[in-house]
Amino acid sequence: MGEKMYYVLKIIQDNQNKAISAKEILKKLEKYNIYIDIKTVYSCIKQINHFFYHFLNKEMIISIHRVGYKIENEFFLDGELQFLLDNISFHEDLRYEDKMKLKEKLYHLSSYQQRIRLSNHDPQDKQLSFSLILNISTIIKAIEREKVISFEYVNYEVEKNHLKEVASKNGNYGKQYIVSPYQIVPYNNHYYLIGYNQKYQDKLSIYRIDRMRQIMSAHISFTEVREQFDMDKEIEKMMNMYSASKKDTLQIECHQSLLREIVSRFGMDIEVVKLHQNNYLITIPDVSISKGLIGWILMLQDDIKVISPSFLKEEIERKIESMLNLYKDML
Repeated sequence: MGEKMYYVLKIIQDNQNKAISAKEILKKLEKYNIYIDIKTVYSCIKQINHFFYHFLNKEMIISIHRVGYKIENEFFLDGELQFLLDNISFHEDLRYEDKMKLKEKLYHLSSYQQRIRLSNHDPQDKQLSFSLILNISTIIKAIEREKVISFEYVNYEVEKNHLKEVASKNGNYGKQYIVSPYQIVPYNNHYYLIGYNQKYQDKLSIYRIDRMRQIMSAHISFTEVREQFDMDKEIEKMMNMYSASKKDTLQIECHQSLLREIVSRFGMDIEVVKLHQNNYLITIPDVSISKGLIGWILMLQDDIKVISPSFLKEEIERKIESMLNLYKDML
């Protein structure tokens, strides 16, 4: 019954008209070498609805009198599926092949009518020397089984005016890094591995997963030191260190027109005081002071002014002066 149900659902999903009759379904099933009677078609549709009812709390397929069957309630809401597809298409660390495979799996739970409603962004065919999906899958299994992993970590060299990917030689044994993996952490559109490397005793180590190559199990005893740490605090500290940032209270002056931009970046937990005309003094606690923040402030040009912290204000002044000198040198 499983195979019959699958193809009955596929035929109804892929139908481009308003609905499809049971007789038409029977005819299309013959293309898949499935020969059944019309009562079995009815039974398959009933079983499909029974299965998906536990997910949707309603029937997926409805019958239109004298017309046929159609998908009435999709497995994903349009917004849900659009969100998932876009995040796959625009993820910088995913290979083109992995993107297409993931999108195809999602489409198996979507009708033709839903697919044509959505915006379809073709993924860029970006050439990558690794599979993020395979890397993450391998690490998850190693974490579950408490298996040590070995891998190479990416570095770059310049060869004939082009960048060449090479393995870092700072591992435990030259190119080989040996790590007891504990946890995968998503941060800033990348995935990171938190684990223990005996080369760096009394502390945890962090590695960006898209920079890891040739991940495999190592025949070495797993080292468990998590009980020695407050993992949540350690992860927060390590992520801040990895992004080369520290946290402070940010105070800025800006025009009213930037309020939406500021809320989009920092949320609603901010203090706002009106100054003069349409300008506001905004205080935002616990902000990561990073290169990304500096770039964002510079992007907004003279519509925003940093009041504090003073070291950030001075860094922006140096950055503007450096940029100005760079262009002066070109004259």
